[in-house]
Amino acid sequence: MRIALVFLLVSAGLCSPAQGAATPFELGDQGGVVVKASLNGRGPFRLLLDTGSTHSAVSEAVAAAIGAPAVAKTVLGSATGGREVMVVRVDALVCGALVVRELMASVAAFDRLGGTDGIQGVIGQDALASVRYTIDFRRRELLWWPGASARGISFPLQGSRGRFVIALPQGGNTLRLVPDSGAATLLLFDPPKNLPLTLLSQHGTLTTMSARGTVRLARMRKLRFGAAVLQDVAAVVVSRNRSEPEETDGLLPLHLFDRVTFDGPRGLLILEGSALHQS
Repeated sequence: MRIALVFLLVSAGLCSPAQGAATPFELGDQGGVVVKASLNGRGPFRLLLDTGSTHSAVSEAVAAAIGAPAVAKTVLGSATGGREVMVVRVDALVCGALVVRELMASVAAFDRLGGTDGIQGVIGQDALASVRYTIDFRRRELLWWPGASARGISFPLQGSRGRFVIALPQGGNTLRLVPDSGAATLLLFDPPKNLPLTLLSQHGTLTTMSARGTVRLARMRKLRFGAAVLQDVAAVVVSRNRSEPEETDGLLPLHLFDRVTFDGPRGLLILEGSALHQS
């Protein structure tokens, strides 16, 4: 999900979480990270920790339940299109050791997504970009690290309109992918023809909170991460729309890895995984 703000909003105030504090999560139907969090002292609510989202969001029912006032309008955008929604002010979001004050959240229709996850909101990069944390997919827990670092393959995090992007050279091309904990599969916008990508005859439907669209199914034979590769990665190919900037080539689903660490203060993404093989 990408949210392009129409109005200039007040930035969220962040309280540093305690070192090593762990927050359990559920792995959603599509590989998403589903956590329990309180909003304005109410809840807990089931929120998707979505590193591919620029801003946080809540359902209309949650906004009403916590008494969040409307403050603006925004365009809720995604790979399938966009639509205008309201923005509400959340005084406090608490997820384990993470505390965020004065958060501006879009009001989204999560029932569009279907499935059985029961998602009631999203924690986006407005709450996450300035902290260090590890998503441990094997143990199903989030680790909050105000001062520590992790081991693995490191990539510089580059800012792109409210999201992080990593650059992955692929032979003669470089893919600029959003590391996305909310993505079900590798998604590529109009990929170059010389990628090791096999387009399949089947088509599928991609459903987001803002729209629904048709995608082409594919397989990425090799996806390179420096000296390591992921082999035979399921992918979808979609035509770029106005919601997606030209400097972004797609979405990288993080559930492909065992552990993923975002080090916002140092601008690093660290990937660890038994599926990564040396090329």
